[in-house]
Amino acid sequence: MERSLSHSFFSEELRLQMWKASNKLIWGSIFFLIFVSILDFLLIKDLYVTLTMLNLAALALIVLCNYTLTKIQQKPLWLLHMVFIILIFLFLYSLSLTNEIGYHLYLPLIAVTFVTFNSIAIWPIAHSVFEFVLLCLLIIGLSYYNIIDFDLLVESGGYTALAIAAVSITFPSIKLLSLKDDITETYKQKQKIKQLTIQNTDLEKEIETRTTQVKRNENIAKVFRHDLKNKLGSIESLIELIELEDRYILQSGQNDYLKMIKNSLADATGENTFFKHFNEEVTQEQAVLNRSIVDLHELVTTNGYKFFEKTTSQNIQLKTDLKAKNSMIYVDKNIADVAIYNLMKYALDFSKNNDVIAITTRNYEHLIILEIVNRTTGISMTELESYFKNINDYNLKEMQQNKGLGLSISKNHIELLDGHLRYSASNTLGFEFLVEFTFSS
Repeated sequence: MERSLSHSFFSEELRLQMWKASNKLIWGSIFFLIFVSILDFLLIKDLYVTLTMLNLAALALIVLCNYTLTKIQQKPLWLLHMVFIILIFLFLYSLSLTNEIGYHLYLPLIAVTFVTFNSIAIWPIAHSVFEFVLLCLLIIGLSYYNIIDFDLLVESGGYTALAIAAVSITFPSIKLLSLKDDITETYKQKQKIKQLTIQNTDLEKEIETRTTQVKRNENIAKVFRHDLKNKLGSIESLIELIELEDRYILQSGQNDYLKMIKNSLADATGENTFFKHFNEEVTQEQAVLNRSIVDLHELVTTNGYKFFEKTTSQNIQLKTDLKAKNSMIYVDKNIADVAIYNLMKYALDFSKNNDVIAITTRNYEHLIILEIVNRTTGISMTELESYFKNINDYNLKEMQQNKGLGLSISKNHIELLDGHLRYSASNTLGFEFLVEFTFSS
């Protein structure tokens, strides 16, 4: 809704415009003083020095008044009156000392000065009337004391000069009306700019919020895609394992691969895994963990089966030595399973044919420590660090090339479960992942 013009805004803008007009008239008065000095030199040579000194004194008085009144006055009305009176008095005084030619020159100058003030100055019409009455009184007074020849003034066009001055009295009213329209338009423009600025600020905040939400959804999608790929990859490996055996007959002591496939499919499609992120409110900052007592040894063993095809085809040995007596941890099983799976997956990815990967567990004080170590094939620490960059920094191409993300997810998941992941690598000494969880008694 468009607001009406504020009185305080109008008063302040009017004051500023008044001072701008006043400054113009101050400089204009200097021009008039210079011009009248030239006329004095041409027409009144005998008294030129005296008149020049008088003009300089008037100039000094104008400058002093301007300096003083700018410090103490809100509106420059009295300053303009003083400047006008000084100029009119000088013009009339010079006119009284000259002959008929001087009357013909000074009277138009007086009229021009009056019109100039009423055209530029911003003041109520009463001030213009006051100046006109003052001019008439000065002429009458000087004529009464025979300082000015009234008859000669009339013959030289005195009434015409006064008539022009009288007509210009209406100029300030017209100027004030125009100025009010300009100030109103300026006010509307400033209000519009202010509203647009507020709207722009609100939009920027909304864009920032939306950008954060989009980034969060992108990260969820990245994790979802990676986890889905892992789940499907494990299913594919198990299917290939069944195909290698050429038949499926469940015997005593044999792993139930069909059940594992069904469990993997359930994990991939169930509502308690990564699919649940897509049913959450956008404003939810962190998933609610579904914690329970989980056997870390069982997670390691189960995930080891998922890589049977890869280990078989590359002749990579997974030597497990799960010595920890206390292997029960209080975690979200699905999140912990994803974390362990990714660590084992990348340990295999970093390994070469015929390598040995040692997977061990041990207890230390209140901790269970899981180590995944390859002492045969190495990798530089710089390269390994590149796999642990922030999830926001990964792009689709890197994900398709298996360039990390999984390790970043593992680290985030382990820390989310109050665990800790450490890692080290060397081109000559191999690499290792070390996971610490607090075990449950």
